[in-house]
Amino acid sequence: MQKKLVQSSLAMAAAAALGLGGAFVTAPAMADEPELTQVTAQKAAKSISEVNAFGFDNGTLHLGVEGEGDVDSAEIEKLQKKYGADNVVVKAGIPKVEAYAADDLVGGAGYLLDVPSTGKGGACSTGFSGWDDEGNPVVLTAGHCAEDTDGETGEDLGSTEPVDTELPSSAPARGGEGFEPAGIGSLGTWGYNKYGSPVEEGDDTGSEGDIDFAVINVDESTYNVKNGITDWSDDDLSSSVSAIKSVGSHSEGTVQKSGRTTGLTDGQVIPYESFPFEFMNVSDRWVHGFGVESSPSDPFSQPGDSGGGVFQGDTAVGVISGGGPAEWDDGTPFELGWVADLDYSLEQSGADFNLEEPSDEPEAPAAPKVEDQTIEPEGAITGKAAAGADVKVTWTGAEDGEATAKADDSGNFTLEGPSAEGEYDAKAVATVDGESSDAAAFTVTVEASDDAGADGDEAKADADADAKDDEANADADADAKDAEADAAADGKDDEADSDADGDEKPEAPKVGDQTVVEGGQITGQAAPNVEVELTWKSAEANAGSAQAVPGNGNTTVKTDDDGKFTAEAPAEAGDYNYTAVVHANGQESAPAEFTVTVEAEEAPAERNLTVDPEEIAASDFVQEDKGVQITAEGFDEGEKVTLEVVAGPENVEGITLDEVANEDGVVGFSIYGTNASDPSAYLGQYDLEVTGANDTEDEDALTGSFSVVADEDGNGGGNDGDDDGNGDGGSDLPRTGAELTGLAAGAGLLVVGGAAVVLTMRRKKNN
Repeated sequence: MQKKLVQSSLAMAAAAALGLGGAFVTAPAMADEPELTQVTAQKAAKSISEVNAFGFDNGTLHLGVEGEGDVDSAEIEKLQKKYGADNVVVKAGIPKVEAYAADDLVGGAGYLLDVPSTGKGGACSTGFSGWDDEGNPVVLTAGHCAEDTDGETGEDLGSTEPVDTELPSSAPARGGEGFEPAGIGSLGTWGYNKYGSPVEEGDDTGSEGDIDFAVINVDESTYNVKNGITDWSDDDLSSSVSAIKSVGSHSEGTVQKSGRTTGLTDGQVIPYESFPFEFMNVSDRWVHGFGVESSPSDPFSQPGDSGGGVFQGDTAVGVISGGGPAEWDDGTPFELGWVADLDYSLEQSGADFNLEEPSDEPEAPAAPKVEDQTIEPEGAITGKAAAGADVKVTWTGAEDGEATAKADDSGNFTLEGPSAEGEYDAKAVATVDGESSDAAAFTVTVEASDDAGADGDEAKADADADAKDDEANADADADAKDAEADAAADGKDDEADSDADGDEKPEAPKVGDQTVVEGGQITGQAAPNVEVELTWKSAEANAGSAQAVPGNGNTTVKTDDDGKFTAEAPAEAGDYNYTAVVHANGQESAPAEFTVTVEAEEAPAERNLTVDPEEIAASDFVQEDKGVQITAEGFDEGEKVTLEVVAGPENVEGITLDEVANEDGVVGFSIYGTNASDPSAYLGQYDLEVTGANDTEDEDALTGSFSVVADEDGNGGGNDGDDDGNGDGGSDLPRTGAELTGLAAGAGLLVVGGAAVVLTMRRKKNN
């Protein structure tokens, strides 16, 4: 049975119900009527004494009153006359709820209060424990727990004082009578508190920040705050808790609460369509929040639970504000709980709150990532660490040693390894802001290259040549006739020797194997302010592949004052064999060889629009669990996506809807009709266009369409649901949005023939 509160009998234009639990779609307001905005709606609602709850949505002001006689009060009729009866919707059966206040001597949420004006005590429940931005421990709770309020007039008489925590074994949630101090001492002092704004007859000023919210600055010399919500299964409340990982908005479905009176309880968030109110009269104060339904025999909250934490899964969504008995229009009683929504309260109060303790000390970086590697003597050791980290590598083996380097912006580092051949046990440690990582262990093998033998042969040849020169010189000394010629030759030899001794051959660059994305940066180390020539060739080409491979190339870059250099990697994915050579003082270094792997960047998702079904029978189209699903894919996460109905049957007024794409770049809409008494009013084709806010000029809108056809012509026709989903009966399969789990879903209206027929787009629930 669909539950809704008593709906007043207002004169309405010929419009169909939305089918969303008591809400109505009304005809457009006349052009000469004043505009009803969020601000004017709030002021108007607060000015009427009979109003116990109100909300404003899509140009419609929803008012909640207690009795049927209040529906037609002079003030409400005046408001409807001013803004149009269609724009002011009234529901009877909405009682004022009572705050579970401290001065009522009702239970709290585990902490006891001194109420100065009465000289008596009270109790409230803690909501959520955490820390402010400076690392100070705090507890969130209800604002009315902090106020010493006159029970008759509602006047604020000052502040209560939190004097102690309540002994858990004495609390009603554990079967006790309550109000027995734990003997630990004061919980702390009030850091912030606000309890709505007074409900006064004729009040038309409105106000910001109608919240029931408080912050206790915890005495950390007495208490240690701990994240989590207790389930009241043990007298040691911290021994069994549910972790809270975030603060967020509530959603429809089951919600839980923990408080010192009723312990851990479940309730159901009342859908906004059935209970379209954002503000509730809580003991003569306006409080922003949402309603929760529970059984009178198993209430969601009771006096003493005020301030208790309300949560869904591991998300904190509110604190208990008040509640009381209520009933649906069919006479079914239920317990109405009002929850002050936490995300709204934090925003309005400006309070800072963290579920994890902020730390002034920087966290230690992760250990570097270094693979086992084989290098030439004094070759390059390479690895990856936190960007900008100072990396120290130490080694033991044929010789002990160490070297340091600074990781670049991508975290890559290169440093010079041992000079002696052999196998070394090495460790790398990264340091950032004085904090050092764990050591990363790896093995370095130093092997001389095959070029060493060739160098030896060259040296022997040079020695032989020198010996011959010596013999020639001796002959010249013996022959006086040739002395002058020999002297000239010796002068030239001296000049050549001087040139060779003055400009030494530069060292080879230090570059390790590395992996980058297309167009990424290759990094290395060489002497300061020298030119480095890089030449590359595709490894696939070396392997003799018959397939097309990336091209070869070369470039020259210059090192900076620290000897670092960067070069742009090839634009195509693949493995490349690189050679790096330093050019300095007319000399050329030995080549350094390394491998670069270029990985392709992930291609953006292809844009696509799915309309399912593209043809639907009219009798199926007017059923809420059926209809047409529109799914748009290929957008950026968080991108605003617009759906427009650009054409339809005669006299159809199109709409434009804006929604946000989810993390997969997908957004969904669901369309169905609500005028089940005349499905034929929807017959015809509907053309759709979907665009994204980030679209470029060369991107076309996604387009699609669907048709609503007569039952005898279409897919479906209202059969008994036994069809297998193919052919004529396919549209009888329920389309509730389950296949669009996690999507944002749009909602809006198409009006056919003025206000006679309404086509509704319903919002899908996120799992």
